[in-house]
Amino acid sequence: MANLRFLHGGNIYEAERQHKKRIFDFSANINPHGLPRRIKATIHKNLDRILHYPDPEAKELTKKIAHYWNISPENVLVGCGSIELIYLLMAEYRPKTVLIPQPTFSEYERAARSVKSRVRFLNLKEKEGFKLDVSQISGTDTLFLCNPNNPTGNLIINDRKRLRKLPGKLIVVDEAFMDFVPEEKRHTLIHVAKTNKKIIVLRTFTKFFALPGLRVGYLIAHKDVIKLLRRRQMPWSVNALAQLATTMMLDDIKYAKKTQRLIEHQRAFLFAELTRINGVSPYSSAANFLLIKIQKKNVTSSALQKRLLKKGVLVRDCANFRGLNNKFIRIAVRSRKENCKFIDALRKAI
Repeated sequence: MANLRFLHGGNIYEAERQHKKRIFDFSANINPHGLPRRIKATIHKNLDRILHYPDPEAKELTKKIAHYWNISPENVLVGCGSIELIYLLMAEYRPKTVLIPQPTFSEYERAARSVKSRVRFLNLKEKEGFKLDVSQISGTDTLFLCNPNNPTGNLIINDRKRLRKLPGKLIVVDEAFMDFVPEEKRHTLIHVAKTNKKIIVLRTFTKFFALPGLRVGYLIAHKDVIKLLRRRQMPWSVNALAQLATTMMLDDIKYAKKTQRLIEHQRAFLFAELTRINGVSPYSSAANFLLIKIQKKNVTSSALQKRLLKKGVLVRDCANFRGLNNKFIRIAVRSRKENCKFIDALRKAI
């Protein structure tokens, strides 16, 4: 049986099997626009690529990412989602100690434990808005930071100069949701990571580019770090269709701007509507999801999730996040129609 600590959202298949009807998935934070038609058409036209091995170094995609960020291809490593790269980092560095602010994405902990690292946690306090106090960071080989943080949605790194001076041999900054942030270029650490051997930035095509099933992520780091990791990476980790689709997605500026407008407007809409519902309170977010606290004493996150499922809506029960409890759920920002369905279901379920 799977360890409940490491279960994730997004298991829409199981939800629809159990309830035998269409379920609106608010548990996985994926771009509601989905794939552009031209990307779907291109994938369909190039299905014969699966008859051949993919480029083992994903050279075209690597060059495209480098051009997109105005950095050298030597600073980029592409992988099978950012998950592969998290485990790859732990396998290469094998840190004795790892520090993880909590609540946050659980795979940092599992990857660290897979190489027998000693894991310590730094509590992000709810009453302080889950903000990170960097003065509390000390005595660790590796520090994991999720920015914006999942599941809280807030930017936990604002002082980039102070970050460079933090203790530790390695600082891994997961920017899986940074594409959704207004003024993204002011907050990303990509241009710090390319010259600083201590800082590594993770990015993904899963969330903003709506490609969770194709599994593509990338890592930005100093060129010497990239060389080390490339030697350890398994061959052919990114399939041919994934390389093709993601290379095209980076050219679609119209899609990116359309997405950012949608998320900004619908996040504000959801937040405003949630504040009007007795029994719940949302936390402000810079990402494409919202953390919600259940204020009613007799309602748990598990119970609310089950009630909402009966109404055709799947949310993320946050009870298994370290640092949270059974009074929190997380919802994705979807289209206006879907968001209205969620709000209506929540009013009836809470």
